Amino acid sequence: MEARIRRLEVNLVTVGTGVALFGLWTLIRCALTLFIFDDEIVGLVPPELKVAVYMFVGVAIGILCLFQVYVGLSARGEGKGKHKTPLYLVLAGIGLFLDIVFSAIQAYTIIFQETDDLISGLAALTVEITSIICTMIMMTSSIRLRRIRKDMQYGVKGGTV
Repeated sequence: MEARIRRLEVNLVTVGTGVALFGLWTLIRCALTLFIFDDEIVGLVPPELKVAVYMFVGVAIGILCLFQVYVGLSARGEGKGKHKTPLYLVLAGIGLFLDIVFSAIQAYTIIFQETDDLISGLAALTVEITSIICTMIMMTSSIRLRRIRKDMQYGVKGGTV
């Protein structure tokens, strides 16, 4: 039982770090995308709204980054025995759903629309799928750890996992 708890705690610390780093990667990727496609964005947005659009997009990207970093750091905290609230699991579930939707849209774009840069699209999709897998492992490890700790608290032998 103790070995299982230690394994799940190590999983949470490791995968929580990965989720937090994916949040930072999202920030970097979005900033670079805005920088690279600046000319195309300028053509879509009236000049007087350009600053407002960039501010809105910057705030939205910042919130998404902080969201993922919070989830990852909360998982690390739970793995170290410091974090107790399940809010981060709810947020992780919402983020997981959104990641799956955006990855499906990205896969659809790669498969059914002609793109100039197939390799970079596949690489980005691979990173997104890895992020989804990390989030799923984090959520299952957290739920299993919580069940085992609850069973130990009430004296159930063997655990339910």
